[in-house]
This record gives sequence, C-alpha cells and structure tokens, in this order.
Amino acid sequence: MNKKIDKSKTMAITFVLILTASALLIALPTTTADLSLPVDIPVYLYVTISPNPVGVNQICYLQAMFTGPLPTSHGMRGDRHENVKIEVTEPDGSKTVYGPYTAGMTGGVVTHFYPDRVGDYTIQAFYPGEILDGMFPGGTPEPDGYHTELWGSRVLPAESDPVTLTVTEDPVEPIYKTPSLPDYYWTRPVYATNWDWGKEIASNWYGLDSAGFTTYGKYDVVGGFDPYGKAPNSPHILWAKSVREGGQPGGPLPSDQSTQFTSTDITVDQYDGSIILAGVLYYTKYAGWGAGHNYIEGWEAIDLRTGEVLWSKPAGLSGKEFLRYGQIFRWHNNQGFGSHGFLWSIDSESSSIFGPTGNMVFRIYDAFTGKHLANVTTEEGEADTSTYARNLACLTDIEGENPGGLLAYYTFGDELIMWNSTKIFEYESAGQIRTAVRFQNYTFSDGVQWRVPRTFELNGQPVTLGLTRVTREVLLLTTRQTFSFQGMQFGWMIAAGIDAKTGNLLWGPVNQTRPFLRDINLVAARDGYWFEYDSDKHEAYAYSLTNGQKVWGPVAVPYDAYSSQNVWADIAYGKVYFNGGGGIVNAIDLETGELAWTWNRGSAGYDTPFGIYPIFGYRTQTISDGKLFISEGYLYTPPLHPARRIVLNCTDGSLVWSILSYSSRTSGAHADGCFVEHNAFDNRIYVYGKGPTATAVSMKNNVIPKGNSVLIEGTVIDKSPGTEDYALTARFPNGVPAVADESMREWMEFVYMQQNCPEDVEGVEVFIKIQDPNGDYYSARVTTDANGKFSHMWAPAIVGEYKVTALFEGSESYYPSQETATFGVDEASAGVSADEIAEKTAGKLPGYQAPEMPAYLTIDLVIVILAAVGVVIGLVAYMALRKQK
Repeated sequence: MNKKIDKSKTMAITFVLILTASALLIALPTTTADLSLPVDIPVYLYVTISPNPVGVNQICYLQAMFTGPLPTSHGMRGDRHENVKIEVTEPDGSKTVYGPYTAGMTGGVVTHFYPDRVGDYTIQAFYPGEILDGMFPGGTPEPDGYHTELWGSRVLPAESDPVTLTVTEDPVEPIYKTPSLPDYYWTRPVYATNWDWGKEIASNWYGLDSAGFTTYGKYDVVGGFDPYGKAPNSPHILWAKSVREGGQPGGPLPSDQSTQFTSTDITVDQYDGSIILAGVLYYTKYAGWGAGHNYIEGWEAIDLRTGEVLWSKPAGLSGKEFLRYGQIFRWHNNQGFGSHGFLWSIDSESSSIFGPTGNMVFRIYDAFTGKHLANVTTEEGEADTSTYARNLACLTDIEGENPGGLLAYYTFGDELIMWNSTKIFEYESAGQIRTAVRFQNYTFSDGVQWRVPRTFELNGQPVTLGLTRVTREVLLLTTRQTFSFQGMQFGWMIAAGIDAKTGNLLWGPVNQTRPFLRDINLVAARDGYWFEYDSDKHEAYAYSLTNGQKVWGPVAVPYDAYSSQNVWADIAYGKVYFNGGGGIVNAIDLETGELAWTWNRGSAGYDTPFGIYPIFGYRTQTISDGKLFISEGYLYTPPLHPARRIVLNCTDGSLVWSILSYSSRTSGAHADGCFVEHNAFDNRIYVYGKGPTATAVSMKNNVIPKGNSVLIEGTVIDKSPGTEDYALTARFPNGVPAVADESMREWMEFVYMQQNCPEDVEGVEVFIKIQDPNGDYYSARVTTDANGKFSHMWAPAIVGEYKVTALFEGSESYYPSQETATFGVDEASAGVSADEIAEKTAGKLPGYQAPEMPAYLTIDLVIVILAAVGVVIGLVAYMALRKQK
C-alpha cells in the first residue's frame, strides 16, 4: 500500500531539527581542557596459556599481553614495555620467574616451559612500569620522534590476574591432526594443513646447476642428489609430450641410428633440462639448428601431473633469455608469512653471451604467471662475475631465517666470495628489516655476504687456490699442475678447507702427494668427504673435508676399457657411486672404503660397437628416494640403439627398473614422486610415476532365481593423462589396460614407444568382496587379462540383495581404485504336481465318443496312460535336478 507524504509536516519536522542542532552547538564549550604533561599512563596486562590443560613434560606456551603498544612506539621504533616478567607457581608452592623481557611492537611477550609434575600451576605476569623517553631498547642511540610531548610521562605498573594451568598425567593430543600420507592419486596444490605431505612426498627441482653442456637442470652445485620426496619404483609413464619433431624421418633418407631427428651434438639445444616448482614443469623451447639465445623460441609451463600447458610465453622481456634457476622463497616478518615461487633467467642484449658492456642481467619472473618482476645486474668491470653469472651454480639456503634463498660461491681477483640472493631484496620499513622482490632493479654485488682472500702462505711462499668443490659445510679450494685438457697431474695437489657459512679457514693449505703423471680427478664431494678417481689404474680415494687427510685408498674397483672416460660420481646414503663410459657402476662405503656393490648390464652383442652398454657421464646422473638414475649412451657418436634409462637400488645395486631411452646430455629431474626426462629417440618429454586407475564391475543378470550362479565381470584401466591422447584412444578404444609391475617395461614400450606387444602380459590382481543379505562376506582374488578384463563365477546361497565390490589395491605403478555393484536373488518357481500333469495329459486325448471295448482293453489303456504320466513326471524331476546343480 502506498503512503502519501505530507510535505508541510516534513518541512516542520526539518525546521525543528535545525533549531535543535543549533541550540546544541551553542551549548557546547568552545575550548577543551588542557592535558597536563607529563601524565601517568595506565596499562592493562593479561596472561594466556596454551594448551591448557597440558600433559606433564609437554611444551606449554606462556604469553603476557598488553592491550596495546605504548603511545610513543612506532613500528620498530620508540618505547617498548620493558622488564616484563612471568611468574610460575608450581603445585608445591615453589616459584620460577621467566624474564625480564621486552615486549614486541604490538605489546606482547611469549615464552615457554615444560611442566614436570602433575597438578595445578598458577601463572601471573608483572610489569614494573617505566618513564617514556622515545628510546627503542637495544636499538639506535637516538630516540624516535613519535609523540614527543609524552616524553617524561610515567607508565604505571601492572600485573595480570593469576591464571591456573592444569597439568595431567596423560599427554594432550592435538585437536586437529594433519592427514596421513595418501594412498590415492594426489595432485597439487597440497593443502596447507597437510604438513606430512609437504615433508614426505611434495618436492621440487630447482635446476641450480648445469649438466651435460646444458644451461640448467642439475639439482644444485653439489650434485644430482635430491634428498626430499619420492621417486618412482616402476617405469610407468604418466604422459609424454613432443618438444619438436623426433624419431626416424622416413624415405628417401636411410633409416638408422645416424638419421633420427636430434643427436648428441653438444652445440644443438633441443631440451636444456627441467625446473619443477610446486607441481609445474618449466623449460626453455628452442627452434632451428644451433645453440644459444638466437635459437630460443620461448618458455613453457606444464602441469607435472597432467601434461597440460599452463602457459607458453616468449623467452622473457628480450625474447632471448635462458631459464637459469627455479626458486621458492619463504617470507617471514611481522607483516606476513608465506612462500613465493620465482624463475630466474639470463639475459643478453647482443649475440654475445654478455651484454654490450660486458655485464650480465638476471631477470626474475613470477613462476605462476610468467610476469616480469625485477632485474639483477652485475657491475661493469667485473667481467669475471659476468662469466660466472652464465654458469653460476647455486645451493638453496635451508638454514636461514627465511629459507629458500639462493647461495653461490665464486672467485673474483684474489677473493673467494659468498653471494646470497636474500641480501639483495632486504630493505628497512618501520625500523624492521624485510625481504621482498619488488618491481625494481637490483645490483648483483649487493648480495655479497662475505669476501675472503684465496691466497695463502705455504712454506713461506704465497699460493693462490681455486674453488674446486662446494658443499653445504665446507668449500674445497685446490691447485695442481696438469697437462691442458687432461687430468694427468704432476704428483701433487695443494688443498684447503673453508667454512661455507663464515668464510673462515678450517684447515690447510696442505701439499698432498699424488701418483706422478696419472689421470686422477676429483669427481665428488659431500657429507664430509671428497672423492678422487684414478682413470689410469681404476683406483679410488677418499679424503676428509673436515681436516684434509686421506681416509682410504687406493681401492681397486671393477672396470672396462671404456671406464676411463666420462667418469662421474656422487655421494648419498653413506656411499659414493661412480661410473665411467664402460657400463660399470661401483659403490664404495665412505667410512670403510669397502666395495659395497658393482653393477653392469653385461655383453651388448651387436647392439653397440663397444661390446658393452656405455653409460653417459657429464653429471647427468641423479639420486632420489634411495635410487640411482643413470642413462646409457656415448658422446660424439650416433645415438646408441637400444640405450636404456637404468634405475638402481642404492643399497645393494639391484636393478629397480629400466626402459628404452636416450637422454643424452640432459639431466633427469625429480619432484612429487615423478621422474622427468627428455628422450632423444622420439624427442619427447616423458614423465614417470604412479598413475590413477578405474575399476569397473558388473553382472549380466542382476536378478537371478535361487540356485543359479552369477557371472561377475569387470575391468581395470590405466587412467593416466597420457592415455587420453588420440594416438592411444585410437589404439585402445576401451582404455589402456593396467598391467602388473613385472610387465610394465615392455608394456610401456609397446603403448608409448611403438615397440612390439609383449607375448605374455600379466594383468593386475583384483580383490572381489561379496556381501550377502545377512551381512556375511565372501571373497575371491582374480587377475585381469591383457585387455584389462576379469571375471568370476559365484553361486549365491540365500535369497536377497548382494553387494559386490571389485578392488584393485594398487601397485608400484598405479594407485588403487574400486567400484561396487549389486544383484538380487529371488525364490525359485514351484515345481508341477503329478495330478496337474495327469489332468493336462488327459485333456490332450481325442474328444470323440469311443465305442465300448472289452474290459481287458480298458485296463490296458489305463496302464498306458499311467505309464505316460510316469514318464512325464520323471522328465520334470530330472530337469529340476539338473537346474539345481
């Protein structure tokens, strides 16, 4: 209903309000009372306890909280509440005082203790008060100029109300419990509350060093060991993606190993390696025949689990930038907490790898979007620094207050330098040191954390040492005399150890003796050791990074004639693993020097011209999750047919899995339980890992009469993303069958690599569980065939509804899956009585009037009829018995 507005009344009301407001304004005082300064300022203090109650000897957090900061404080400057104490009274009356403390910028103090007896504790906080003077405790000697009119004011003492803490015999369990590790197919992002997932199965590959003549792709400057996350235990393929044309070109070109697209040429960039951050694979795309930035096409970001291209962009601002590093950096300051992902690239403005003036530009991009964020430029004149920038290998800082920074070590002039990316991005705000990548230009040298001389005195003579190996604890500096390009040395090496955190000299320099004119190379360092290999005599040595002394050696190891070439080594799990081109892998216990195991693939027959299957070197091997990943091949020869990716158990050297692959000069990468490699046989990226599956189950007749059997049928299908490609859906219209781990190598080669279908494919085991109407269970185990199908005949005993669950319990290649179907059993229909049969039979006799006949004929006719009825009854009974069987 609409209401009419009386305009005259409205105007009257408005006029009255105006007069009232005017009267109020006239009544207000025209001046305010002056505040007498200085003044006594009251504060209010409270105490909190967490958790409460708590178990005996469990950690308990105590917090003294003011309702606000002091009025003369300003961010990280000015006055703070000083000399705050927290008093703990135990059940027996004894007291412990914690403090004194200075409150933080918001007026709070936090500490902790471990109550060691059961009972009630009393917690109380005390503050003695203070005189405001604008001084930040422990800060700059000058006072802050915030609310200077309050200087000299007295902050009154305060004490909190006492709070009771109850300590119990039983420990207090967390209310929220982080989820256990998944036994099902999982993807990124990992939910933030899943701490165990982040610690145990989620991992990244930053590509902080180069491998095999590439720009990036190795784990870090120490080597190819990824100590985090998981790695696949089978050659199951999740997906494959072409980086450009690959395989055999076809006629009229000859079809052989020298003709396939791509090769082992170190001057041709096809795939430079992988960076994997938070489940996304990044790589540089190349075009044309050649190497260098003139052939860079762009960058791609691909979902590691699915192979989906998330973004594809030009190669940075200039369009000619190499991807160089991946980084995930954790911010932690008073304004916020969290991690951010970045991509670092190397830029060059001209055809030279350096810019026009010789200085190098790093550019930093947001990993999720590819957007440019900042530049880091080396100074003109430090040409050596620019050179190192092209090949500057890094470590990830895992011990700093904000972990995830990039750490690098290099020499310039007479100095050994430590560089820390975190220092570049530090800035001061409100008196607090903060870290952030902002849209601006940075100077490379601002990241220098320390510089120390690298020239030492030995026997009264100066000796300048070069940086030979980097580990997290010790930097190994050495010098020796060798013939150019060869490891043949003159019988001595001078070495020194530098603390990697401080730059302090730990030991040395010491002059160590080596066999004269022998090809001995230092090929690995980690975990307190460095490892040397004599390629002439095939002997191994280990030295201590702690004191520079020899630990063991020489230790003779199995070898082949080609073992002298392309020697590679790395250290993990208490062993050093090494190989040359001779196809033999050895592992030695670092503490004892004993040969732990030896592996080789055996004779190559006519497969190779070497008689063996050579192993590619050049730092392309990787280690993860207790497994050593190596690739067969040889540089400066046609691609090795049929080379394999080899995965060995680091404990005993047994073969975990292998598959056709020619990775050539690039390193593989590990992240989130997956293994990524470039395969030059078809020029595709392959991602290996556990895949999802789909299990189906059904019955042809879902309602059967009692006494009948039911045929249970189903399938188990591989649902990995690669199986959705048209090439596979056309070949496998009903889906790619899941197969047993034992058949995985040949099956994957058949599915993805156009190899022959294996003759005897073993399927996967399926557990069938049947629940009857009474809730009782029956079970059976069956195995799928080469088409992924299974079946099982079963005879239900009682009437009612049944549930059938087919469960594939998973394997090293697949995650589990299951499905449930139902069927029913009805009562069997009742049998036909003898009277009904007789009546029905008699009804079929002729219906005309029969003449009288002798009695004996009548008797005979009755006998015949009864006999016929008996035959019919017998047939019915026989058929019923057969049906029950």
